[in-house]
Amino acid sequence: MTLTSDFQCSGEAVSIYHEPVATLRLCILFPHVVLGGGETATMALGEYLQDLNEDLDISVAALDYMPLGNEATIRDELAERFGSVQLVRQRYELRPTLHAAHAVLWYGVTQAIPNALTALGPERPASIRVVHTDRYVDGPAFARRWQRVIDATVCVTPTISRRIPGAVFIPNPLPRRGLEGPAGSFFDGGPGSQRPTLGFLGRLIPLKNAEWLVQNVASIGCNLLLQALDTELQTTTDLERLAETLGVRDRIHFLPPGRDVGTLLRSIDALAVVSEREGFPRVVIEAGSLGVPVIATRVGALPETFANEILFIDSENGIPVAESLQDALTRLDANLGERLRQRVLELCDGPEVASRYAAVCRDAIVQAEETKDALSKE
Repeated sequence: MTLTSDFQCSGEAVSIYHEPVATLRLCILFPHVVLGGGETATMALGEYLQDLNEDLDISVAALDYMPLGNEATIRDELAERFGSVQLVRQRYELRPTLHAAHAVLWYGVTQAIPNALTALGPERPASIRVVHTDRYVDGPAFARRWQRVIDATVCVTPTISRRIPGAVFIPNPLPRRGLEGPAGSFFDGGPGSQRPTLGFLGRLIPLKNAEWLVQNVASIGCNLLLQALDTELQTTTDLERLAETLGVRDRIHFLPPGRDVGTLLRSIDALAVVSEREGFPRVVIEAGSLGVPVIATRVGALPETFANEILFIDSENGIPVAESLQDALTRLDANLGERLRQRVLELCDGPEVASRYAAVCRDAIVQAEETKDALSKE
């Protein structure tokens, strides 16, 4: 693989040819081992990259020296998906891991990764950072601080990509697993069997507004099916107690946490994404791939990428408006899920997403060499 770059000199385009790289050694680096949307998306991307008919040698590593509570981790799943995975238990192990690669694909806001890249100096690999959120501090601010060791930036939200010079928007890829579960009947036969059923998927953190859904399930006029991951901030037990206190326990059913979300998605009328903040929610891709309608607040990439495929609701100060969600339920259309499915298949095609990432990696190697040359002359 020969890498080239172009620049303008006296009005003429000049090509610089760099040393050919027979096989591009790409390290996919996870900033921690806690399971979340960014981790799920990155694991799927890694598998798609492995499947490309490209000269790519993929290695996988994860920082694993931070103390954890009872949160679900990706350790076993990384090993299942990728075989040999390096779990970085000590900070000093990170530099040799990076040094062995031509390029590293990473995300998150840990300082350990850019610090290690800085310490490697001219021996560092090309650095490609992925921004999974829509927060300024995680995107533009972090990119500006560490711009000398970031050669390319990929954003999963177009609004953030426009705020980082040179960044590109690439959506998260379609899921490769976790949608096999069959439909179930969780509210049949009782007084609520004719109510529409909303679904919630995700980690139980306040900005996801799962507690708000429980508090407002009666006024919205629906049932609620949840499959959630406990965190130190909130647990399903907390929500069960709240439902009992409010007298709405018969309207709510909790599925056990697990990586397969097919049963939930096949058992609801619509998925509710009522977060205060999101990037490119993985759950929307999962729902869309099965043709399940989505009702969502206007967060992250959703308004721009799914303007006509999602029913959007109002929110005030990060809290959804119950009347707006109630109205959206009355406007559910049988064609809405199919429109979302077609859009998701078009936008999030796994091989296409992986090909775009591979191209970014190649360009980043060129950019890294030019950056090192420029720094050597300072």
